[in-house]
Amino acid sequence: HLYRQGEAAEHVFVLVDGTVKATSTHSRGFDTLLKIHGPGSLLGLSALRPNAVRDANGIAIGDINTVSFSASQFLRILEEDGALGLLLIRVLLKRQQQLHGRIRNILGNSVEQRLADVLLQLSAEAAINVGADAVVEISITHEDLSSLVISRRQYITQILGDFSSRNLIEISRKRIRITDPKKLQQIADA
Repeated sequence: HLYRQGEAAEHVFVLVDGTVKATSTHSRGFDTLLKIHGPGSLLGLSALRPNAVRDANGIAIGDINTVSFSASQFLRILEEDGALGLLLIRVLLKRQQQLHGRIRNILGNSVEQRLADVLLQLSAEAAINVGADAVVEISITHEDLSSLVISRRQYITQILGDFSSRNLIEISRKRIRITDPKKLQQIADA
């Protein structure tokens, strides 16, 4: 764990390399996957609140490399660098937009539509980190996908198999590559 829900939040992290899952642990003991962060992500922003306590877990998926700032250091940098402050606002607004979209999808879309949308979002985020011309592979388990989509893993596996047979995606061990983003977008928008 990079950090654990409920502990004092004293640092903000920049994820330089690797992947970190943000999860929320419920009182019944199960975790909900909130987001998967890739390189360039700001993590642990709860540290910027007064009397800060972590509201989520930050779990490394494999090896990661981060740069850590104390909350006071980070706030001082924001005060001195207006452009960085604007960037942080954009990051927070993007997260809010994603959260609102996720709520809309959960309430109004089929599992197939939600899965298509999540795959497209993950692919777009991965493309930002590797460049537009690179072949983008999403590194994720079916279990994590089912948590993001709010469905059962078996159903996600079935839909992924259908997407693969329709040549919309290619699946290999814990990796998915979108081969027909336009048709996948049509499913997400249906």
